[in-house]
Amino acid sequence: MTDDLRPSWSRAAPLLAPYTSDIGVGSPAADVSMFDQDGRPLRLFEDAFAGHTLVLVFCGPLDNAEVSKGLAGFARVENRLQDAGAKLIIVSSRTDARQARGLKDEIGLAAPVCGDGNGSAFAQYGLGKGTDMPGRLSLRTVIVTPNRQVRAIMDEPQSASQAASIVDSVSEEGAAARHWVPGHAPILIIPNALTPDDCAALIGHFTAGGAFAIAKSSQPAPEGMKLPVYDYNRQDRIDHIISDQAILQRIDQRLHERVVPMVKKAFAFDVTQREPLHIARYNGPRDGIEVGHRDNVAASSAHRKFALSINLNDDFEGGELVFNEYAPQGYRAAPGTALVFSSSLTLEHHCLAVDRMGKAQRCGMQGLTLEVAKDIVAIDLKKGLGPRASIDRVAQHRTADMGHVNADLMGPPGFQTAFHF
Repeated sequence: MTDDLRPSWSRAAPLLAPYTSDIGVGSPAADVSMFDQDGRPLRLFEDAFAGHTLVLVFCGPLDNAEVSKGLAGFARVENRLQDAGAKLIIVSSRTDARQARGLKDEIGLAAPVCGDGNGSAFAQYGLGKGTDMPGRLSLRTVIVTPNRQVRAIMDEPQSASQAASIVDSVSEEGAAARHWVPGHAPILIIPNALTPDDCAALIGHFTAGGAFAIAKSSQPAPEGMKLPVYDYNRQDRIDHIISDQAILQRIDQRLHERVVPMVKKAFAFDVTQREPLHIARYNGPRDGIEVGHRDNVAASSAHRKFALSINLNDDFEGGELVFNEYAPQGYRAAPGTALVFSSSLTLEHHCLAVDRMGKAQRCGMQGLTLEVAKDIVAIDLKKGLGPRASIDRVAQHRTADMGHVNADLMGPPGFQTAFHF
């Protein structure tokens, strides 16, 4: 048998292929250990990088002309990145330290240049060493926010200026947040927990059907069902209980990939269960008595630990979540952004602004129990996931086919989703 004289990374590449991550905007960033051009160990999640935006530039061989040109562009914006509080890290598909030091001197680059010896760093950021790089790509730039979430992915060789602009935006968001953080309730904010397509799919699922009923049933129809919610005599909310398995699997996958790891990191809590997913529509005047509430007071909800809220749209006024025990400021997140908070907190849903036609102007999704509103779209994770079963195991949905929804009752679409764990 002929001895295989290929480099070790080349022999390892086929074995790593099944572990290549499918990352996207909103995905949790992976921690990676490497060595820089001087042999010093470097970890992406080490203390020196804590609280900083990371600009990760994955590239092919450093002697490739397109790679060198792309890295020279990053050298030119390096001071701008540093002024915005970002850390630039280069990860090459090759491990030639002498070549890395020479290129740094040549283009005036201060950032570390690391070699990915076995291709594992590439794989955790969606790349195959030897197929994608070198291969179909010369550079991939990944922007990682201070809370270690992927903000942007760019596969263009000349992406330095665009990367700097994104880093500036992240820095400006942080500066704006400092004006209200002193009154901040203990809430975890997770941008891009759901994609725009996810939000649109949930709104579409609500509007597509589901019979209107006044009580839950143990035999849900495939299209789900709609129930009025009369908390404190309110008249603006209708919940759609989801029973479509494709929708449930899609949302569970997002929660598993993008929300559960962040809850573990922030609260040291293992999310293993969730309640049935709802979509809640808020349409027209609220009426009733507007008071705050806790999500785990009743005996039937005492098991709840955390709630999650995700807006699905932003074409509305009002509709903030307020935690008056901490501050009067309301929280109104961008579509797809998750707010996770303890079910023990007192929560007040501020009313929507309503126009002269009585039409609410907000759509959102709230919670870890999915609830969707028709004029608000959001997801709510309020009902509590405990450390007993897998989040991948979808809970039984109690729905029933009890007649068709009255179109006049439903009104124009606006959605919110709720989820509890």
